[in-house]
Amino acid sequence: MNHIPSPTHSPFGGVLRERPANVAAETALLGGLLMNSVKGLPLVEDLVEPEHFYVPLNGQIYGEIRRLVQAGGVADPPVVAPKFRHHDALNGEDIGQVLAGLLSAFVGLPCLPDYARAVREAWLMRSIFDVCVEAGDLCSRPGQKSAEDVRDYVENGLLRIAQGCGESQPVVQIGAAVGQAIQNARAAAERQDGLAGVTWGYRGMDRMTGGLHRSDLTLLGARPAMGKTALGLGIAARSAAAGNSVLFWSGEMRAAQLGARAGAAWAGISTLSVFTGRRYDVDEEIADGPRPVLEDYHWRALAEGERAASDLPLFIDDRPGITVAQLRARARRMKRQKRGLDLIVADYVGLLRASETTRRFGLREAMTEISADLKNLAAELEIPILALAQLSREAAKRDDKRPELTDLRETGALEQDAATVVFLHREHYYLEKAISGDEIPRRMNESEEVYRARCEDLVRRAHESKGKAELILAKNRHGPTGLCRMQFDNTTTWFRDAGEDPRSAAWVNTGPEF
Repeated sequence: MNHIPSPTHSPFGGVLRERPANVAAETALLGGLLMNSVKGLPLVEDLVEPEHFYVPLNGQIYGEIRRLVQAGGVADPPVVAPKFRHHDALNGEDIGQVLAGLLSAFVGLPCLPDYARAVREAWLMRSIFDVCVEAGDLCSRPGQKSAEDVRDYVENGLLRIAQGCGESQPVVQIGAAVGQAIQNARAAAERQDGLAGVTWGYRGMDRMTGGLHRSDLTLLGARPAMGKTALGLGIAARSAAAGNSVLFWSGEMRAAQLGARAGAAWAGISTLSVFTGRRYDVDEEIADGPRPVLEDYHWRALAEGERAASDLPLFIDDRPGITVAQLRARARRMKRQKRGLDLIVADYVGLLRASETTRRFGLREAMTEISADLKNLAAELEIPILALAQLSREAAKRDDKRPELTDLRETGALEQDAATVVFLHREHYYLEKAISGDEIPRRMNESEEVYRARCEDLVRRAHESKGKAELILAKNRHGPTGLCRMQFDNTTTWFRDAGEDPRSAAWVNTGPEF
């Protein structure tokens, strides 16, 4: 038949291979639908799409049958034929003869789902084949693409296929859904922590949200210097201490730098002390002299921190500029292992890389793709993903520096895709900057009395806000929004709950294995 494509081959393959196809299944499926479209289509419309057909004309015929039936009509040959009377895909053939050939292949309605699955299987194999052939061709063109470029192409191609070939999910009756929710609630109530998901590692946030919910994308946004990496690391470490297996992807800091932060938090010393081996808790006696070397008790505290950290199921991936497909590959491997995977923390989404095709359309489109991929990954692995994000500069320009959802405007669809949006805010950072100069700037037409009162108020607020932080729950798909107060130690760059002893351990191992 002229309307069936000729077999295509890779010009670089040692052995010529045809693209996978199952034209016989396509023909039998369409024959059954043309024989009885009203009864046949409901059996297959959740299994196959027009683009799954190898023969373009077959896909268009299936699309027309579906359109007619969904509009309340009947898609028998006399109704379908006029739509394709002068169709380009016929390549000179008569539509009547094409439809007659399809009808002659009809076997029986009960077989239609099997034919639909065979068509879908051939499409999936064909999609994988096309990615592999293109990758082989790229490898055979020296100098045009690097090995990493080809690898990224394959990983992104397979990710797109995986996202588009999920099995059809059955509908769930609302009563059954309520029953499942009650069962989950009873299970949560019986657990010691009483959480619906994975712990944040901070009681205040756990009480507000019920934990990080599985299959959800949660967004933690902040302006630079607020401490979002420190908080992300704290959540990862404390959640791992509760027995959860955590993958922390860092696109900005190397593993040793994150280790220095964790060690400093455990030992109660400055992160700079871990980098330099010298004390930053005493003033230098000589301006240009070296600082004192750490004491023995400092080194012992760091060694204790190393032992405590070695027990944590927390794993750091510090590969810069990876794609979500690469993150997915590592996460899937961890998920298959005995320990499994319970949480991913990504620091931060702006440093993840979109596919090469999407990057051509700009930052907003790239962020939208990354956001959708992270959301799909959370649903696929049935784990929460906490994505850190850097907010726009608009918040810093307002008198009230507290972040708002509008500050996520430049992050594509992150706000829409995230089930929960949390902002980290430290007012002390901005107040300290305001009063740190030689003199606080005076506003136009501001009287001396008003100026003096404003300066005193700034100093008072800076003093009162020292060591304090706020987590603003701006969006919560599962409950109310609100504010969670935290402590922040600027020396160790570590966060704690508001009522927590600032001298307590940075994390406490409470998981079953401890």
